[in-house]
Order: sequence, then C-alpha cells, then structure tokens
Amino acid sequence: MKPELKSKLKLTFLLLITALPVTVATFSFKSALESGSFGGSTNNGNLILPPADITALDMRDESGDPQFKTFEELIAGIDADDYQTQPWLMVYVTASNCEEACLERIHYLQQLHTRLGKHRPRVRRYFLHTADQPIEQQNKQLFRETYPSMGIAYGDRATITQNLADTGVVLDLDNTSYVFLVDPVGNVMMYYTDEHGHEEIKVDLDRLLKYSALG
Repeated sequence: MKPELKSKLKLTFLLLITALPVTVATFSFKSALESGSFGGSTNNGNLILPPADITALDMRDESGDPQFKTFEELIAGIDADDYQTQPWLMVYVTASNCEEACLERIHYLQQLHTRLGKHRPRVRRYFLHTADQPIEQQNKQLFRETYPSMGIAYGDRATITQNLADTGVVLDLDNTSYVFLVDPVGNVMMYYTDEHGHEEIKVDLDRLLKYSALG
C-alpha cells in the first residue's frame, strides 16, 4: 500500500472514531434531557441541532485573522499521526463594553472551569468581544493579570448573528450575552443566555465530558 493512501486511510479512521463519541454524546444528552433521566431538568443549555461550525462564531485575533478553521481545513494535508486533539471550548460572547455583569460572568466561568477538577485541561475558555468599541484598557489589564488562561477573540456581531441564524439560532447580541459550548471537532452544539446560572452550565458540561472521551 502506498504511504499516501495508508496515511489517508488512517486519517479517515481517526475522523470516524473522534466524531462518533461527540455525536453519540450530543444526541444521548438531548434524549436524556427530554426524558428527564438527568433529574427532570429542562432549563439547562439550548442544544443546536445540527450543530453550527466553530467558524460561525467568527473568532479573530487582534489583527483580524481567523483563530479557528473548520475541522476539514484543520486536518487537510496532515498525517493522522500528526493530529492533535483539540479541547472543548466555553466561549463567552458579548456586545457590551464588559462592565459589572460581564465581569461577574467571566469570574464565575473561571470558577466553574477550576471546579472541573481532573477534566479542567480538557476545556478552554474564550472571551469573544463584539462591541463597537475596543476593549477598555483597564479590562485588558484585568484579563492579562487575573484571567491569563482565557483566550481573547474579536468578532463582528452582525456576521455572528447571521451565521447562527443560518443554523436556526436567533441571537439578540444587542441585549443579551451568550455562552457557547464547542466540542473538540469544532461543533458549536449548545448555548446559554444571561438567564442561565453557572451551575446549570457546569452540570451540562460535566455530563458532556463524562459521555465523551474526546478532548
């Protein structure tokens, strides 16, 4: 067998074994919520089915370059042995200037992340800034000093709203901030509004990490 073909077959197999646990976890989670087998709670995250792609969040660095590629772009041209599993993402998206409520949300998401214990390395947090004004200098300093493990990204609110609308998700970024959960292959599969408590997010994330060996 030619090395090129062997590599492609290995990568195809890799894609199958990585995508399956996430798919099973997502749909099992949906079924469990609907049946009440997770304690009867129905007011946790809003599932996005089918999931949106990570690129729908339009996450860019300070220079305006995209921070994430589609999974297909990520694996294009690489050998299966070179593929590195990506973490789960908690992406906090706001169009506000990040004042009291926003800063409180960021703080509690950090606490939530810490409380994941042994699963903490499987998750990364992001702050996605979509406000018209730049991030205030005092907040930049706060993020660097207090939340150094939190990634910072920038996006266009209208683009994000349209991209998610194409998947059936209606956002109101002018009045609401959101937390999105993204699986390790780039599926934006669940979101929370300001009305969701931090414990609700943690319960959902704990279950997803339990049901998926990926990431």
